[in-house]
Amino acid sequence: MKARETISALLLLAGLLTGAQARAEDPQGKHGWDITVEANTDFPLSVGGRLGVESPWRLRLSTSLGYMPAAYVGLVNDVGVGLDAYGRNEADLIESSLKNSLVWRTHVGWRPFARAGLYVEAGYGLVALGGEVSAEDVLASLLGIEPPGDAEALTREYRVRSVLHMLDVEVGWRWGLGAGWTARTALGAAFTLDSNTRVEPQFQPSQPLLVTAFSRLAEGQLDRTFERYVHLPVLSFSIGYAF
Repeated sequence: MKARETISALLLLAGLLTGAQARAEDPQGKHGWDITVEANTDFPLSVGGRLGVESPWRLRLSTSLGYMPAAYVGLVNDVGVGLDAYGRNEADLIESSLKNSLVWRTHVGWRPFARAGLYVEAGYGLVALGGEVSAEDVLASLLGIEPPGDAEALTREYRVRSVLHMLDVEVGWRWGLGAGWTARTALGAAFTLDSNTRVEPQFQPSQPLLVTAFSRLAEGQLDRTFERYVHLPVLSFSIGYAF
């Protein structure tokens, strides 16, 4: 009888200790709402800032805003041309239409393991408000389109602007550096789903119908170029502070 009571007491004590240990360990795997502000680069898309929010259930939401440096576009084009992915004409079109664009990306994701920094995200990317003015003869040569016949063709210019709608995917890791500071790196990809290009004459055309037709042809050619070639691997680095 005494032996049975002793065993019961030991089992009860073990249960209490196990429960206490579980309660002590449980908070280590949980946290409240986590808000992080980061200085961020998504190479070769943008340099800028990023705001991230993580819930107590490790669901994530992030948004970033930056610009696309001309050097990023140029480096990607050099690699693409070197690998024969596309020609120099396509590279020049991509660079002249996208450099210095505004880049906005918004993702949702999940960090599956409570005690690890691994996370996965997917979302939407917008590239807009970039581009530059191009001379008509240069634009026609790059596109392989005949410009409207006019003696002033050598001096006429067009503003080229493109808006890209992209699908983003990303796998990354976040580290806590102490005192609220964080670091993050990720590998992902951005795929162009749709392109909307505007080619606008920067002059008063004497043959408006021909100039309009030339502009529409140029827009279609540029959109096909972006939708075919602008699918990029993306490497991200961030330093941030968590509140």
